[in-house]
Amino acid sequence: MGKEIAPTAFAKDLGVILDSCLTFNNHIALTVSSCVARLGQINRVKHAFDRTTLTIMINALVFSKLYFCCNVWSNTSEHNLNRIQAVQNFAARIVSGSKKYDHISPILKNLRWLPVRQQLYYCHAIIAFKCVTGCAPDSLFSNYVQRTTITKHTMRNSWMLNVPLYKIATGQRTFYYRTVKLWNSLDYTLKLKPTLMDFKRCLKRSMISNFLET
Repeated sequence: MGKEIAPTAFAKDLGVILDSCLTFNNHIALTVSSCVARLGQINRVKHAFDRTTLTIMINALVFSKLYFCCNVWSNTSEHNLNRIQAVQNFAARIVSGSKKYDHISPILKNLRWLPVRQQLYYCHAIIAFKCVTGCAPDSLFSNYVQRTTITKHTMRNSWMLNVPLYKIATGQRTFYYRTVKLWNSLDYTLKLKPTLMDFKRCLKRSMISNFLET
């Protein structure tokens, strides 16, 4: 009683560092620093392992941390996403044995690794599928409304969701708005996949195919 409570600039919750403006600058900085340190250790002993083993190590020790809770912080700034991309580029060079100034796109294509922004899209699409199909908790599932339930008319695109009317950037950065927009943009055949595993497999195959063709 009687103690003064002072606001803090940021706080950590379930492994994610939240700041007052939700820029996630602190979270990205700490994550990048940790991942680069681990990659540096792997880089020093990479000569002792083959490509498959290096990939397993990086997936387990680096990418699991790099993309942890990415659906929370994926709306961060372009600068932060570029920092995340730099970590992936470092990992790709370790696995491929390429030099520092070699162009990174052919390396990623050879490894069949989606660039960071596309990987975040993939992760977000999985969450969207879970939310819309009832695989997510009811607190999320109940928020998503199909357009047919609003208009009371049978529509050709019955799997389209009702888009919330957020006109300002703050509203459009929310998880709900981004999920609805992403779901509506997906190919209709993907939305009809019976299981999450089928959805993930087909979406990943399609995204990698498109990436390789660019």
